[in-house]
Amino acid sequence: MIRKLISVALLAGLAACGAPGAQRTSGTTAASSSPSASSAAASNTPTPSTGSSSARQVCDSQRVQNMVGQTYSDSVGKSLLDSSGSKTARVLKPGQVMTMEYDESRLNVILNGSGAIDALRCG
Repeated sequence: MIRKLISVALLAGLAACGAPGAQRTSGTTAASSSPSASSAAASNTPTPSTGSSSARQVCDSQRVQNMVGQTYSDSVGKSLLDSSGSKTARVLKPGQVMTMEYDESRLNVILNGSGAIDALRCG
């Protein structure tokens, strides 16, 4: 009896592992076909900036390395975005959790404990 229950539990576990793949495939087709309005809105936002200069979408942290050591503020952040050509900036404080996905248009601003810029990296 216990062997049958274990077998059923294992099969249910395997079936559960297979289900997200099927949902993911149908989710991507549904996501690509149904919210065309939201994808059009998302594509409209970058279009003006890429139309003006495609280089603005790629981060170049070498251009802003002279800002290391300065205290971070909103005006410094805007200056970093403009000078690096980044689309977005992510400010990271000590001990803050961050995701590891790479985004070539994002500037990572790493601060030290006193709020000064410790490092500037793209990604």
